[in-house]
Amino acid sequence: MNKYKIFTNMKKNFDIDLVTLNLSFRGMKKFLGIVVLGLLWIIPVSADERFIPLELFTGGEIRNDTEIKYTLADKIFGEKRRKKIIGPQDWKNPFTKEIIKVYKRTQKNRQGRTRKTQLFTVTNDGQCIGRVYDQRRSGTKYIKNGCKFPLGFWKKGEMRSFSVTDSGRSRTVELKILSLGKKPKSCVKYNWKMFDATNGKKLADNDYKFCNKKAMTSLLIRKIKD
Repeated sequence: MNKYKIFTNMKKNFDIDLVTLNLSFRGMKKFLGIVVLGLLWIIPVSADERFIPLELFTGGEIRNDTEIKYTLADKIFGEKRRKKIIGPQDWKNPFTKEIIKVYKRTQKNRQGRTRKTQLFTVTNDGQCIGRVYDQRRSGTKYIKNGCKFPLGFWKKGEMRSFSVTDSGRSRTVELKILSLGKKPKSCVKYNWKMFDATNGKKLADNDYKFCNKKAMTSLLIRKIKD
């Protein structure tokens, strides 16, 4: 066989290999496409999850990012305009001597005198904002790991429980999202329950609703049977 025939045969074999490689590559692309589509079908996309900003609680200006920050608050709210929240401000725990950032929320009576004062801070690794101090006619309480409002990413229908110490007493708080919305400025409605951690007795069962630039807009307090 002369050199020309050898070269021709080599070129034919090379062309065949290229065609085979091209077909294999196309097949691989098609296969990968099917795999990706399959994964997208299998992996659930959580359309019911959203970020709940701290400003929804304080009535402040909601930002576009998903970072929890102690932004300024100075809001009078409530149907009768008797509630007010301001902050953040420094507060020194009288027992631990720790200084933390808090929001101060007050409520006045018909005569204009303050009947309730509460201090709130971010708790439970950023999952909530909760009370650290609660003063009213029935007495004064100091709370550790309190949870009164959900923060960060939550899903509709999601329920989380938290271990709380309320003036030395062990409590369990359950918070469940009832209505979430899809936008950062959508209202949030949730159920808040508190139990005696020693015997499981229900102590409170409330529904709250918070809306953009309005802070708390509704509160349903259910009567607990003894």
